[in-house]
Amino acid sequence: MPEDARRVGPPSGVETGRLKALAAMLGRTTQTARYVGYQQAERDCEVLAARLLACHPRADLARFSFVPIPRGGLIVLGILSYLLDLAPEQLAVGRPAESPVVVVDDCALTGARFATALRELTGREIVFAHLYSHPDLRRAILRREPRVKACLAAHDLADLARDSYPEAEEYRRWRRRWRRRLGPDRYWYGQPELVAFAWSEPDRPFWTPMTGRVEDAWRLVSPHLCLKNRARFGAPSELRRAATWRVPPGVAYGEFDGVLWLCRSEGGQIFVLEGVAADIWRGLARWGETEAASAALVAGYEVDAADARSDLEAFAERLAAEGLLERIDDGDLRRA
Repeated sequence: MPEDARRVGPPSGVETGRLKALAAMLGRTTQTARYVGYQQAERDCEVLAARLLACHPRADLARFSFVPIPRGGLIVLGILSYLLDLAPEQLAVGRPAESPVVVVDDCALTGARFATALRELTGREIVFAHLYSHPDLRRAILRREPRVKACLAAHDLADLARDSYPEAEEYRRWRRRWRRRLGPDRYWYGQPELVAFAWSEPDRPFWTPMTGRVEDAWRLVSPHLCLKNRARFGAPSELRRAATWRVPPGVAYGEFDGVLWLCRSEGGQIFVLEGVAADIWRGLARWGETEAASAALVAGYEVDAADARSDLEAFAERLAAEGLLERIDDGDLRRA
């Protein structure tokens, strides 16, 4: 491996605390994680549409405006608008302020985004419709928000903290700690199982004891399966051809203190990539092929195009040997 790519050596105190927290979270989330592709999202939206119609007949829904919570709610609302045959004006922002509102999202984990949306709405009758949440979150919203007449989800999420803290008092103490860490502006504090979508993997906070702050955890969904994870590594490229590389399942990744960390969940091996090594991995994770990735190296480092491509291809093979990338077979060129 080059100088700017290495296995983690003796970690610092901060790194030790971070790795311990990340390792504990990785074990719990990978065993229960749900991935929702576009076809599954369509099926989930059909379930959600049926639940909306069970509360409000189609004629009654014509009174409602539909407001998405950016950005996943935009995708869900687009599908719902076809399933419910919503009129274009129901999706317009300028409807009367007092009209009933259906707020739409892909998932709700603590309710923080819904609370923000609710502050901007003046209507007296509100329905919160989304694809995934924990039942306790929905009950908490209904208790605290009298304007919310229904809180509907297509599917329930489990609370992993219940398994980690089986004793009632221990579980309550854990929730109080997270309330202090995240602040009071949330309806529910738990550890819902990971649900990720073809368009987004939600942020998952974890606590680093040595720094005393909340950080964002590993990304667990490979970039070729998740648009948000793909886009975080670079803009779209006109040069992109059929993908030949991708991040294999079981490789978690994250940016901590400006450095790219990679973890093979099977075996728990940790790697750190910096500088050009990190940019090569990001480029191949983003575009999946060498032309666009090497063009980004040329632009970023002002190196010769032929040299950039040669170095990239050689280092990609080293990454593959470590299990941090995998080559896509000719018969497996699909992108989810």
